[in-house]
Order: sequence, then structure tokens, then C-alpha cells
Amino acid sequence: MTYTLYAAPVSLFSGKARAYLRWKGVDFNEISPSTEIMKTVLLPNIGWPVIPVLQTPNKAFVQDTGDIISYIEANETGTSVYPAGPVQRFITELLHTFADQWLTLPAMHYRWTYNEAWVLEEFGKLAAPEADRNTQIEIGTKRGAMFKGMVPMLGITNETAPAIEASYLTFLTDLSAHFDEHDFLFGGQPSLADFALYGPLYAHLYRDPVSGDIMRHHAPNVARWVERLRDGDYGDGARLENHVVPETLWPLLARHNTEHLPVLQAINERLAKFEGTDLPRALGMVPFTVEGVTGQTLARPFSLFRLQAALDEYAQLNSEQKTAADKILDGTQGQLIKDFVVAKRLSRHNYKLGLA
Repeated sequence: MTYTLYAAPVSLFSGKARAYLRWKGVDFNEISPSTEIMKTVLLPNIGWPVIPVLQTPNKAFVQDTGDIISYIEANETGTSVYPAGPVQRFITELLHTFADQWLTLPAMHYRWTYNEAWVLEEFGKLAAPEADRNTQIEIGTKRGAMFKGMVPMLGITNETAPAIEASYLTFLTDLSAHFDEHDFLFGGQPSLADFALYGPLYAHLYRDPVSGDIMRHHAPNVARWVERLRDGDYGDGARLENHVVPETLWPLLARHNTEHLPVLQAINERLAKFEGTDLPRALGMVPFTVEGVTGQTLARPFSLFRLQAALDEYAQLNSEQKTAADKILDGTQGQLIKDFVVAKRLSRHNYKLGLA
């Protein structure tokens, strides 16, 4: 059975889905979403212009990387992308939230501050692969305007940019130290957390030329990890057993808990006050602080949807497992997670996020 993945090298979440499908051993073809493909395939079936999208052998469509991975895990054999240990699964979902919803700040900052001309040409090649270079740049500039317009809405400004860079470089240092001891996040085989981090770290921060040079110079261990996942070099190791979460991952969790968790709490307060049936993609703006610098960022309910998966894993832990998880939370400034309740249960319907 052959799947079709509508995706592009320039796309953050395409990188995540592609790397996972390759690791899983799924037979798939990848199709770039030209303007024609977007009009004739994706818009009629999904309802809005988005990638990646997976088309199944029975012609069903699955959108969103979380849903794509869940679908494949339920319908294909092979090693599960989810760690066997419940504590590891909980931490995996926290890292999933961090990767998908917070590393977008450095990913978007470096792309549109240092790599804009290059990426606009990439957008043009994607939309009009047969056009000449000047036409591709013109088309790419139009396509890229929407993404570039998101930069200040995410909180990336002249004031916050230096702090975002400082935070990202420290993150790279911490992740590089982990890869001094482990091939992947939970030992000798990739997991969902690896593919989640790979999304922004490959598509924006490794593949884009200026940020790629920064990664290779500042954190060559991280660049080599990206290359292993890109090239299918998974080795023959095994994941760590049971409740083992390497302490080398704790600095990453602490960064999530100090930078992103307060934002999630603020979004949750907005969600609690939301009235209606059609949930918007943003509930206004909320404050954030990175490296002592404050700004305002979009209150994205989808961030809570990712966190909700982690909270569901936490709720299923038995007393011994919860003790192990709480030790990690206490050591990474994550105490707020213990009593965090998403104000209104979230779910996805017809390729969009809504209230359950």
C-alpha cells in the first residue's frame, strides 16, 4: 500500500512528517503542492491551504502531523514511535508541545531575518516549478508575505530578537550536550520527541543557509543528529527502559517550563472566557518573557491542544510513575503542570481545532 504525502522541503511540519514516515518504513510518494495541486487536491479536500497532508491508499486525507503519526501508528506495523514507559511518554508529549509550538519563534526569526531572499525563491520554485527564476521570485514574494506577516504576531520584534537568539543558542548548547551521551532523545532509537524537534531544527534552522551555518558551527552534534534523521541513519540501538528520562534533557524541559508554560497558562485563561462554537486560530495576544525580555505573542489554542496530550499522559500515571514524573517537574520548574487543567476540552474536527 502506497501513501501520498503532500509536502515540501521548506515546510517545518513537512520535515517532521517525512522523517517519521521514513523511519516507520512506510511506502509513500511525496508530491510538492504547486498552485495547481493546491487548487485541485488540497483545497477541495481539506478546505484551507495547508501542508503536510497525507493521502491514504483508500483515498482518505489526514492533516496535521500529530494526526498523521497517530493514523500510521494505528494502521501500520513496526516499532512504535511512542516510548513504552509511561513517564517517557509524558515527557515526550511535553517536548512535542515545546517543539511544535515554541521553537517556532527561533525558526521564524532566523528564516525571515537572515534567510528571506533565499526562502522567497524556494517558495516560488514550489508554487511554479516550471517558471523562470524571476517569475518564481515574484510568486514566492507574494506567497511568503503571509508567513512573513506572522513574524511580529509571534512576538518577534527588534526588542525581542536578541533574547530569542540567546535562548536558541543556549538550547542548542544543551541539546548538543545531550547528544554527547545519546544518539537520540531517549537513547539509541528515535521517538516522537525526536521527530517533533526535527521539524523546526531541519526545515528552518538547518536547511536555511545562514541558520544552518550557525547550527553547524555552534552545535555540530545537533547538526549531525539532524543529518542522521534526514538520511535514515538510525543505528541499531534501543531506547532507554521504563521511566528513564536522561538528566541531559532536563535543561530543555526547563526552557519549556520557564518560557512557554506561562504562555500556555495565559492562553488557557483566554480559553476559559471564550464563548462560542467556532474556535478561532488565536484568542488575541498574551505576554511572554525570554531571557528577561518581554513581548506579546499570539494566544494559539492549538498550543493547548498539544499540552492536553501531555496532561492526558500525566493523568494516567500510577503513584510510582507520578513520583518519578514529579521529580522531573520539580527539577525543571514545571510544578504548574501537576495541577494544570485545560479550561475546555479540545479536539479536531474536519481538519480544524475546536471544542470537544
